[in-house]
Amino acid sequence: MEHGENEFLKKTRDGVAAPAGFHYMTNGKLMPDADHVAVHGYVDQKIFDFVFKDIDILNEGETRSFSIVGDAKAIFSLEIYDNTGLYYDFDTKVWTAEKAMLKKKEVGKVYNVDIVFAKLPSASTKTYTINLHAETHFNIKTSHASSTDARNADGSVNINNTRGSNSSVLTKVLYQDDIKELRISMVAPSLSDSSSSTIDGATSNTNRIVIDDATGSSMVRVGDLVVSTGVNSHTLVLSVNPDGDNTKEIEVSVNASVVDGAVVTFRPPFYSMEPQAIKTQVGSNKLPISTGESGSFGFSIDITANEGRVFKVLRAPTTNDLCTTATVTFGSAALAIEGEDVSGSTYYRWPITNIANLGRGMVLDPSRSGTGANTTTPALIADYKTTVVESTIKKGVYDDYITKTVVDDVLIGAVDNAFNDVTAVDRNGRITAQAGNIVFSEKQADALKSDAGVRIFGYGTSGIEALTGVGVTLNVTSMAYNGDGVFAQGDGTLAVSTTTRFAVANSTSINLTDVTNISAGMTVRGAGINPLVDNPTVISKSVVSGSGVILVSSAQTIERGQTLFFDGGTPTLTIRGNMEVTNMALNTVELLFDAERFLEVI
Repeated sequence: MEHGENEFLKKTRDGVAAPAGFHYMTNGKLMPDADHVAVHGYVDQKIFDFVFKDIDILNEGETRSFSIVGDAKAIFSLEIYDNTGLYYDFDTKVWTAEKAMLKKKEVGKVYNVDIVFAKLPSASTKTYTINLHAETHFNIKTSHASSTDARNADGSVNINNTRGSNSSVLTKVLYQDDIKELRISMVAPSLSDSSSSTIDGATSNTNRIVIDDATGSSMVRVGDLVVSTGVNSHTLVLSVNPDGDNTKEIEVSVNASVVDGAVVTFRPPFYSMEPQAIKTQVGSNKLPISTGESGSFGFSIDITANEGRVFKVLRAPTTNDLCTTATVTFGSAALAIEGEDVSGSTYYRWPITNIANLGRGMVLDPSRSGTGANTTTPALIADYKTTVVESTIKKGVYDDYITKTVVDDVLIGAVDNAFNDVTAVDRNGRITAQAGNIVFSEKQADALKSDAGVRIFGYGTSGIEALTGVGVTLNVTSMAYNGDGVFAQGDGTLAVSTTTRFAVANSTSINLTDVTNISAGMTVRGAGINPLVDNPTVISKSVVSGSGVILVSSAQTIERGQTLFFDGGTPTLTIRGNMEVTNMALNTVELLFDAERFLEVI
């Protein structure tokens, strides 16, 4: 008797293997395999799936597992080679120039195999091609499950997400890339860039000055340092429009004598803070991470205030205080929304060259100059919605009555592709280029048209992942100054000390050897400070740095050479902690602590 058509060929009998090309029949005789197939055909077996982690291979190398899932008797061969012509030898577990593969193995429902990837030898990206062959062997004919194409947003085939194959070969691709950097730096989006105007009318020894440009948050804010001829070197803005009758008038901390037409510059509290995004990387932290890598990474970032300024810690930062940025280029004209009042040449909706990865809740560049010079902020990317009240007459038991319902009238999504095609994706299928429109929560002036390099800020886990593809969770373990001393929320930890240059006799003016790290608002204590006056504070100082005179809130009598202590601020700060990272991006990612959210400059 011969084997039936759905039976697998018997290749051994009583421990004796049949000759090549033959099998044993039930009566013990040998029969050519070809004759059996000619009569009965093949036994069909399927490979259902090829399971593996398709993120990039770690730069330092790793061992990665692959699983072939299929019918028990399904036969496969597996080969993997890189773009330099090296093949993986499954026996020796090394890469060789000689062609090698795992040949004609039985799936057994699930076949697991580990492949050892070596460290990337150079900065060049390495590509690995993996071919899973469905084999015909003896009377077994193996095939892959039918192909189900996966497409990227631009229409290209996503080879790793495609299931099955309509041929005998299923191909996948892996990459191994050079080390990337996760940079951790600082930013003060609205309080770092200076602005300039001109003096409107000369003054003599007064704490009021008038400027030509109408004031506002985009020009000047309380706490700005005032720089101009005739202005003390450490003069701060105390209020804008102090009497409520002149929007161009500014009250300053030290009397000034200025000439008409002189240029005046306003430097915000975080001006020249280090590090600060792309301006300077001094003090930033750069974590080397492989593309696709996940893990916990320790960091330490050193922050320095501008000369003459000090930080006060309001609280420890959280993940929501982290952000990253994208830059956008605006179209040549806004897109007015039906029914929108555009009489002031201001608009909610704007075309941009690339909407990729932008989303609802992201923040428009609030910088007072440079890339944010023409923005109106604070403003978010947001839906536009108007409503109307609809009245309906309903019949009551005795009389008719009217009900009123608020319903949407116009609803425009925050981000709209405007039927534009996706024009580029990265190797992981992530969209990188698509034109479209965005809508802001606040109307933007016509001056914004054609502006390029305008920043969009994404905050917290969701915003960062949307813009970069990287999952991030922050855990701050300490905030210290000068290498020690931990800040608690709202505390007045000792930060600065200096000595008196001359004796002080019942005066609010104190001459000190070094005022560099002293700022208005700090409290003063030490020998000679009047204990009957609670928390005397610094009102102003005569110079930015070096020896100088400070003005305090109450008169003091102090001996020469006496040490005074100033609480409530520090010129330097170190933030330490851990960063939980998931799926590092294909390029360098810059994460920014928004200093305005948890620090104050006093």
